[in-house]
Amino acid sequence: MPRHSGRLCFLLLWFAVQCFCATVGYAVEEQLDTDQARRECFQGKTIYCLALGMAEEKAGHPERALEVYRSACKNHRTPGHLRACTPLLNLARQMDRLEAEAAPLEARCQEGHTDTCFYLGKEYLKIAEIKQAARHLTPLCRNGFRPPDPEDYGSCYHLAKGFEQTGQWHRARELYQLDCDSTAGPQQPACLALRELAELETAHSHMRQQGIRNLNSVEAVLLFVVLMSCLHIGVWFKGGTWGLKYLSRWAPLVIWSGAMAWIYWPGKPEYPANQWAVIFFVLLLAMGMAVFAHRNLQASPTSGAPG
Repeated sequence: MPRHSGRLCFLLLWFAVQCFCATVGYAVEEQLDTDQARRECFQGKTIYCLALGMAEEKAGHPERALEVYRSACKNHRTPGHLRACTPLLNLARQMDRLEAEAAPLEARCQEGHTDTCFYLGKEYLKIAEIKQAARHLTPLCRNGFRPPDPEDYGSCYHLAKGFEQTGQWHRARELYQLDCDSTAGPQQPACLALRELAELETAHSHMRQQGIRNLNSVEAVLLFVVLMSCLHIGVWFKGGTWGLKYLSRWAPLVIWSGAMAWIYWPGKPEYPANQWAVIFFVLLLAMGMAVFAHRNLQASPTSGAPG
């Protein structure tokens, strides 16, 4: 037993030492990788700049991250896209510096670099700046601009997708229609998106119409209750004895029946607070008039008008 216990202790100690060495080695390796990433970033390799920027953000140094992203976005003009500018604009937006950080790209776009305009518009879409994106992508879409990457969908499609995601379906439909080339076949992305949008709008219209029908039915009941209450006020002043008898016996039944129908209407929508206030008021009015009508009948049962 002692021999086995000694072996077990030795194995546990060896395992602990190995774990410690592995942890230290991993930390050293991470440090070496960070240094390497910094060198690679300065040599123009964008992916390392993105990794460095994210590490700085994670460490709570947004200014340093912004500097890394800015350097990559400004100097790394990789053909086809400006991927280093995405985190730059996103972080700048969070720091309320979007306009300042986007200024160099805006200037390059104004100089006539349509590729920059296109990718800048896409970057704005990624950070949900739909107005800024439309300012760049709409002219390109109208002029038939095609991106350098043949696999890219183009300015019309990207802008239409942005409008669709923000609920601006009419503008999205126009752009999808503009981008849907019938000669390219119905399976073109813009044509597919146009059909999907039409189906979505149809379903939404049916739901909205059904909601309006339900709402109109319930509102009709509420209107009936309110109008009957107004009619009962006229009966109080002009109805004489028969009016008092009606108000004391049948008027509460009419008003309460209408109120219960409104409250328990099948498939009812969510009622706003002001409608509940109206129902409460007319019920209170009906009960109050019934009490006073009954008292007046008891006081002068042969009177022709309320005393």
